[in-house]
Amino acid sequence: MIDQKQLENINLKPNAGGQRVVAPVARFTFKFPRRTSIIIENKAYIPVNRSVIFVMNHTDHCNYVPFMLQLFYEGYRPISPWVKGKYYENPLMARFFDWTNNIPLPSRGYVLSKDFQLALNRLPAKTEYRLLRDLVDGKTTLQATLSAADEGMRRFLTTPHGDFDPQAGHYGRFIEARYNAMMRRVAAVSEEALLSKNLSLLIFPEGTRSVRLTEGHIGVAQIALKTGAPVVPVGCNGSNKCFPGNSPWPKSGTITYRVGRPLAMAAGLAPFAIDEPFEPFSAAAEAAYQAQFRGATDLIMARINSLLNPEHQFSPKTDASLRAGAGRFV
Repeated sequence: MIDQKQLENINLKPNAGGQRVVAPVARFTFKFPRRTSIIIENKAYIPVNRSVIFVMNHTDHCNYVPFMLQLFYEGYRPISPWVKGKYYENPLMARFFDWTNNIPLPSRGYVLSKDFQLALNRLPAKTEYRLLRDLVDGKTTLQATLSAADEGMRRFLTTPHGDFDPQAGHYGRFIEARYNAMMRRVAAVSEEALLSKNLSLLIFPEGTRSVRLTEGHIGVAQIALKTGAPVVPVGCNGSNKCFPGNSPWPKSGTITYRVGRPLAMAAGLAPFAIDEPFEPFSAAAEAAYQAQFRGATDLIMARINSLLNPEHQFSPKTDASLRAGAGRFV
């Protein structure tokens, strides 16, 4: 699982040693037993003299692997992807992700759902999750939450468990403080990767898998505006047909990555620049600079959309089950 200790122990390797070991094996899977073609268009748009933030649509479990593999063999800088916290639930997978230079990303939903699971040995039901999430997001008060909750939920919110002490503050503030501490570390690791370890990042702004592009979250904008690193949009086309399930073994076919012109602070992102220090992912920054974060994110998503085939382009209709409860986090 992802906790503060796990995040503090992250040590990205500038030479991406784990990726170097895995790359030949991954490359073999694209040649045998069925050949999968990997095409990257407009590679000239990728800066070769500095770290960048790649942003890509997320059609399936593995659609970033061929892209990273191809760039790896062509001598580009190693890439560290942001990976959802739920994929670190398996200890072996967690060690593999650490070894191969990934950065775990614990969302508010993950932090909330995991705390509930550790306390009660089950995930919150959809109605329970909604009550708790509204409290965490400041959309309701503790008193209103207690009034709407059943006896078990009221006991959960008023009884100490783990590090939670209801006398020190209500549950929403506790989860927000824990999330802020974890994301402070994610931001520090991401900045270190870009600014001192010569690594690029790869981020899926949608935050979940979807064959068609959906609305982006503002995390990538916060890191880009904080570090000044260029954002390179990438449209992934056809990967979902080569990776139709959860298997990392691809089927035959063609995956086309279309690279767009970088969005730099001096050009595309200039209207959203923030001229004073801020802490990425903090509630204070998200309140103060929501317009900048949202504007930059929408621009980034529009650029990705322009690089996609029609079957992958933006659709406001998404599977509600992906966003409804705790199951998508843990």
